[in-house]
Amino acid sequence: MRRTLYALLMIGLLLPALLMAQDTPLATEEPSVITGGEIIGDEAVQPIPPPPASQPVSIIDPQALPILINVRTDMELLANQALNNQRPVGWSGSIDVNDIQLPILMRLDLELLAGTILGADQRPDGWFGAVASTQYAISRDIRHDLELLADGVNSPNVRPPGWAGGDPLMRCDRSVQALVTLLERSGTFQLQIDLNALDFCQQAEVEASRFAEQGQANAAALAGAASSAPAAGSVQIDSPFAVAFLDRNARQPTGTVPQGEVITPVARSYTQFSRMMLIRGNGFDVFIDYRDSSITEDAFNALPDINSITTPSGCGAAWCTGGGVG
Repeated sequence: MRRTLYALLMIGLLLPALLMAQDTPLATEEPSVITGGEIIGDEAVQPIPPPPASQPVSIIDPQALPILINVRTDMELLANQALNNQRPVGWSGSIDVNDIQLPILMRLDLELLAGTILGADQRPDGWFGAVASTQYAISRDIRHDLELLADGVNSPNVRPPGWAGGDPLMRCDRSVQALVTLLERSGTFQLQIDLNALDFCQQAEVEASRFAEQGQANAAALAGAASSAPAAGSVQIDSPFAVAFLDRNARQPTGTVPQGEVITPVARSYTQFSRMMLIRGNGFDVFIDYRDSSITEDAFNALPDINSITTPSGCGAAWCTGGGVG
């Protein structure tokens, strides 16, 4: 029983205030479970509905509450299947959504169930166990471990009828969960994989890692572009034949930029072999061949993609011959 005692001791040490507040005794050794105020003996435990809307607002984290409700349903189903409707000694069966101890009681029940099914000191590979954290994180960890235990009782991804389940991401390693959650919160990433895939976690890890690595590469490129960008006022037209265009394809000429005109390089065309650069000056945003200016090749190559720029081209300077917008 070393593993079970360790889990109980961990919870006692990490959250003493919660355990001290408990005033409801645990279930007896009789093979019954108390769920939602009903005593169920040899009959199969039915899915437990959420509390009626008329009850006081739960003190459980609203993100954690639905996880815990579904966990209780699934844990009872798994116990019915694996223990023939019996329950381990010390089983609480708690589903009191207004009890601050609810996440702890569910963790205790899960450890009891795992110890009874697998052995006191045996747990599946990757088992999270009891870790002091927020109510949401504790609830998420319980779901993770419950899914691991269910994979051990049944074939992987096979569950008893009525299984509520949860976000498939909760079945993954903490590092995968953290990376995917962080990227999704940025608003720039969303997993594009089958939620029912047998290798969901492996696919999620690969997809998120590739996205993060690409983001790092883009950040490095932007940093390089910023560091190599020419100083304001340092670039000027150094050719008497600097024809300006309203489009990157050089089909809409709009005059010749005077030699010596000070310009600000804005972006460039990333089309292969293209030398077109969008520049900004006094009354104009036009395209020129970068070689008609004093910008270096390295600085030109470091300019951002013109497709990332929303500024339209236009020419209203005295030298312009067609001041339309491109």
